[in-house]
Amino acid sequence: MNYKSTILSASALLLGVFYSMAASPVPSDDNQQQYVIVLSMDGFRHDLPEHCNTPTLDSLKKAGVYTDVYPSFPANTFPNHYAMATGLYPDHHGVVNNTFYDKRAKAFRSVFSKDVLTENFWGGEPIWNTAERQGLTANIFMWPGSDILIGGHRPSKWMHYTPEPSYRERADWVIEAMTRPEEEIPHLVMWYFEEPDASLHHHGVFSKESIAQVEHIDSTLCYFFREIRRSPVFDRINFIVTADHGMTNLSEEHRLNLYNLLDTTQVIRTVPGSPFGLEVKPEYRKEALRILRRAGHLTAWAREQIPARYHYGSREDRITNIVLLPDLGWTLDYSPAPAPLKKAAAHGFDNYNPDMHMVFFASGPAFRRDYVHKSFQNNNLYLIICHLLGIEPAPNDGEWKNIRKMFHE
Repeated sequence: MNYKSTILSASALLLGVFYSMAASPVPSDDNQQQYVIVLSMDGFRHDLPEHCNTPTLDSLKKAGVYTDVYPSFPANTFPNHYAMATGLYPDHHGVVNNTFYDKRAKAFRSVFSKDVLTENFWGGEPIWNTAERQGLTANIFMWPGSDILIGGHRPSKWMHYTPEPSYRERADWVIEAMTRPEEEIPHLVMWYFEEPDASLHHHGVFSKESIAQVEHIDSTLCYFFREIRRSPVFDRINFIVTADHGMTNLSEEHRLNLYNLLDTTQVIRTVPGSPFGLEVKPEYRKEALRILRRAGHLTAWAREQIPARYHYGSREDRITNIVLLPDLGWTLDYSPAPAPLKKAAAHGFDNYNPDMHMVFFASGPAFRRDYVHKSFQNNNLYLIICHLLGIEPAPNDGEWKNIRKMFHE
C-alpha cells in the first residue's frame, strides 16, 4: 500500500471512530456521567490544516463541530490558557500578560518564573477546581496554571511543564488515565503541546519546518484516537482539540523604535512585547499619546480608554497607563540601539484579526456532527466543559448563547 492510500485508510478509520462517538446525544440518565478530554496545541493558527496533510484533524472536523475561535486580549499564551480554564477575561483573572509590572509589589512579574507562586497572582476558579469541588476528578497534564495551588486547591493529578516528554508520551499519559478501571477514570483531562508555537516563532507561519511540526502533531493524534478506543468509557468521552492564539509573520522592515520619539526623562518604565506597555509620568501622558498616535503602525490608548470590546484596562495595578497595540506584523521597540529581530513570527496582536484565530474541533456524544459553528471567544471553553460535565459554573465571562448551538438539542 502506498503512502497516500495509507493516509486515506487511516482517515477513513478515524472518521468511522468519530462518527460512532457522535452518533447519539448525551444520555439523559444521570448515572451516565460524561467525560471530557481537552488538548491545547499552542499557537495552532486556524488555517494551518489547509496548508498541511492533517487527516486526523480533517476526520475530526467531519465527525463533529468545527470553528475558528478567537483569543482573549492580549493574544498570548498564559492569559489565554487561563482564560480558557476560568472563563474570565485576563483583565478579570489577573494574568494580564505573560509579563507585567505589579505596582502593588513594585516588581515585574513573569509567568516563566517563581512569581506564579506569589499570593493573588491567579484569580478566578479554574475548571479543574470547579469540577473537583463538585465531586468529580481532574487529571491535568502541563496546562498552564494547573500545577499551582489556586484558592488552596489543585487537580487530583497535575504535572509541571517540561518540554522533554515526546508528544506520544504525553498521549500515553492520557490513554493510561482513561483506560483504568472505570471507577478510577478522571472525568476531566486536559493536556498541552508547546507546538506548533515554537516552530512558528522560529521559522515562520507556513515554513516547511512548521508544516512538518503540524503533520507530526496530526500523526500523534492519529495514534491517540486509535488507542483511546480501549477506554471502557470511550462512548461517553467528548474530545476538544483547540489552541490559545494564532500567529503572524514578522519582518525587519516592520519595526518601530519609540525611543527617539518620546522624552525619555518622562518615561517611567516599559513592558516590552505585544501589546507594548508604556508607563509615563501622569503630566506627560497626554503629550505622549499625541506623539504616538501620529507615529503610525500602532494604536495608542490611555489604559482606561481601551475600547470595551477588548475587555481590558481595569487592572490599574498590573497594566501601564498607556497601552500600545502594534499593527499586524509590526514590532515595537524602546531602545537606543534595538537588537536584531529574533523571531520570524509572533502573536499578541488584535485578537479579532483572523491571523490570531485558532482551531477548535469538538467531537463526542454531546456534539453535533459535521457542523461548522459561528466563531466565539475562547474563554467560553469553561462553560462548554461545565455543560459537558453537568456541573455548576463559578462566576465567569462566558456567554451560553454563543456556544449552545454546537450541542445536540
